Amino acid sequence: MKLYVSLTSPFARKVRIGLAEKGLAQRIEQIVVDPWNDDGTLTATNPLSQVPALQLDDGLALTDSDTILGWLDRAFPQPPLWPHDPQARTHAEAIAALAQTLLEYTVFLVLEDRRPPAMRSAPMIERRTQSLMRGIEALNSRFHASTVHFHLDSIGVACALGYLDFRQPELDWRRHAPKLATWMEWAAQRPSVRDTAPPPA
Repeated sequence: MKLYVSLTSPFARKVRIGLAEKGLAQRIEQIVVDPWNDDGTLTATNPLSQVPALQLDDGLALTDSDTILGWLDRAFPQPPLWPHDPQARTHAEAIAALAQTLLEYTVFLVLEDRRPPAMRSAPMIERRTQSLMRGIEALNSRFHASTVHFHLDSIGVACALGYLDFRQPELDWRRHAPKLATWMEWAAQRPSVRDTAPPPA
């Protein structure tokens, strides 16, 4: 199996952390590509030139981080990426979905920053920024911030907050989310999180 990744992609990072948590990081070849250059190595697996993309041994290609993580959890069920208890899993899925949206909103802000000033949408930037900060405050109150388990809700939150630190440090999310800030100090030292941190910009 081959996993195509970018070292700065938070979506690829989710899968890389999931692999590490399952002890699979050395069993699946990880190939670093540049999705912005329409790398032929990547587009042969994912014609949309997006990471992550997982090519299975039978040639089937899986794209989208959540699809890949779902397959990994079925193919390699131990240790599980979701809580076993139904109520706990539902809560974890709700947190993971919120973290995913925060990631997507942060990516939007990053891409807007790369556009020429005259082409940027100030109202949309303001709207997304406000939504992003509300989402962080919601995570601060809703996320259990466990230091016992590291399921997909925790992985998603760590990737979302880590990407904010990497690309939008000026938002200073810690000022609005002290509980998350404390938890992130712990999460950042976890080997799977530490070893997948993006390289310095």
